[in-house]
Amino acid sequence: MRQCIFVIGTRAQLVKVAPVLRMAAEFRLPHTVWLSGQHTESISDLIDDFEIASEIVRPALTNERATIVGLIMWFPSALWTCYKYVRSTYAEVTGRPLVIVHGDTLSTFASALAGRIAGGTVVHLESGLTSGKLFDPFPEEILRRLTFRLTGYATCPNENAVRRMQSYRCYEIVNTLENTLLDCVRYAVTTENSRSTVTEQSYFVASIHRVQNIYSRSKLAGIVQEIIEISRIGKVHFVLHPATEKRLTKLGLKDLLSNAPDVILEPRMSYTQFVSLLAGARAVLSDGGSNQEELSYLGVPTVLFRDRSERPDGIGRNVILRRTINGPLTGFIESGMLDKLRRPRQLHANVEPSRRTVEALARWSSITSGQV
Repeated sequence: MRQCIFVIGTRAQLVKVAPVLRMAAEFRLPHTVWLSGQHTESISDLIDDFEIASEIVRPALTNERATIVGLIMWFPSALWTCYKYVRSTYAEVTGRPLVIVHGDTLSTFASALAGRIAGGTVVHLESGLTSGKLFDPFPEEILRRLTFRLTGYATCPNENAVRRMQSYRCYEIVNTLENTLLDCVRYAVTTENSRSTVTEQSYFVASIHRVQNIYSRSKLAGIVQEIIEISRIGKVHFVLHPATEKRLTKLGLKDLLSNAPDVILEPRMSYTQFVSLLAGARAVLSDGGSNQEELSYLGVPTVLFRDRSERPDGIGRNVILRRTINGPLTGFIESGMLDKLRRPRQLHANVEPSRRTVEALARWSSITSGQV
């Protein structure tokens, strides 16, 4: 069988690929995990959290890429080291490897490009998603579309995504019916490590990290002000991403949050603890696509600080875009409208996206390179 190389750059990618890696071990699928280094903080903790037993390749231990300049400087080196690693795994007996990338980050595009140039066949997980607007969200939408063009095999979380990928030159497209994040949430809500340490009966959670929000002074200041106002209704646990924390500090906004008595600035935590924190919240304020999906499964009311989303998950049910709410969020909360968004959990016990993904990988890895 051809070697499978999972290229992981960010924490979110590792979370979503974790159940696939666990399933790959069950299937005895030959594979390695190559870490590109876009994120480094808490990667080892996530590996332990999900009990991942895969061979992990770390080309370099470097600092977190938490700024745009840092990412730009990191890109050429990531491209080159990934290229060299893919080339080193090419064998005459097994043929070109499958280079498996995920999502819509700079690491996704860098590893797909490196894999393609090095002679590997690119497999894109969570493929076919789009907001329909080239520059929104930026740069994720552009990175997605560039990766689509490099993709040989695709796994898609829904039928719309499948149809979208059919317009590209893929050898095969598989509908996994849901995102692999569903398996992550299932794992998190059942593991013993998932218990949250929060004692409040009613609290909010905030998680903000999108480039369009944190690199706009006015947007970030507006979000901070809304969080402080909401904290007068109930405590707000603000989980800090490294890039967000740097921007808050630079703009002098972190002190405002620190001085608000009912805003609790939380460090990064294990995934299982984070899901437990989300599950117990009265509502969540976020701009993350992964959070949107997790919360759609958990049924927790969610305000998404984005103009549009590439994902259908939860929209029109428990997830609402901030721009569709007229007036301040505090008024929306006090009117009871936010609480009415709560839905029962939807963990879809009969759907196994990670299993469908690994079954496809096993099939594709058995195809010789001459056939693709």
